Amino acid sequence: MKKVLAYVELARPLNGIIAFISAWLGGLFASRGTTENLLDTRLLLVSTAALLLLSAGNAINDYCDYNIDRINRPQRPLPSGRIQRRHALIFATVLIVIGIYLGTLINRNATGIAILVSAALVSYAFWLKRTVFVGNLVVSGLTGVTFMSGGVAIDSVQGTLVPAIFAFLFTAAREIIKDLEDTEGDMKNSVRTLAILNRRFAVAIALSFMALVVLFSPIPYLFGWYSWYYLFAVVIGVDVVLIGLAIRLLRDTSKESCASIQHWMKWDIFVGLGAIYLGTFS
Repeated sequence: MKKVLAYVELARPLNGIIAFISAWLGGLFASRGTTENLLDTRLLLVSTAALLLLSAGNAINDYCDYNIDRINRPQRPLPSGRIQRRHALIFATVLIVIGIYLGTLINRNATGIAILVSAALVSYAFWLKRTVFVGNLVVSGLTGVTFMSGGVAIDSVQGTLVPAIFAFLFTAAREIIKDLEDTEGDMKNSVRTLAILNRRFAVAIALSFMALVVLFSPIPYLFGWYSWYYLFAVVIGVDVVLIGLAIRLLRDTSKESCASIQHWMKWDIFVGLGAIYLGTFS
């Protein structure tokens, strides 16, 4: 049982659940709030594929970051010795194969996206993560693609662009803050990030993306795409929280502070998703 729990921890189920919900909501937005397409098996398949592929990406990332995590996160399954490195790689490969197979059960476009996402996740873990800022943009872009995949599954991507942009901006800010948190381990393993090259500049970029989220958030309401339920939830649940976290980041960029901020942002993603869902009701 302990071994099973270790693999669950390796997959980071919270992130997987976010991916599942994001793809499912993408289908909801693409269907303009109707429930007809939500009963489509293809939407369940694409949401499950998103969960599996993200879990695979997390496992591969931990495989590649073994030495870094021995410093930054020694309690993780690999550096703590609860899972062998090669077993993590096998686990990730199995998840990728299943995820791509689920794509083949949906349609050709979904299969293509599954293959593209898999390639991006592997490239990120082995190479792009160590490329200044590019890795951050890749991860952020993948979160946007997750929303769009729900629309692709039901052959309609209309309505997925707004949440995709929202997710991209939000994730970009969080990824940079994570780099600020991981500076010690990254430096010892020759990983180049904005936080290492120029910590103040990295903070400024993270704050800029957080500001863009706040500035972008009322636009869907102002254009009549979402109802006032969305506006209320996003202002109270997302914007106010982000502003508070931004002020905290300005005052304290220590490892402990950045860790707390990025964890708050992870939970706040659920609030953002809920706000967008509420916005589909008039």
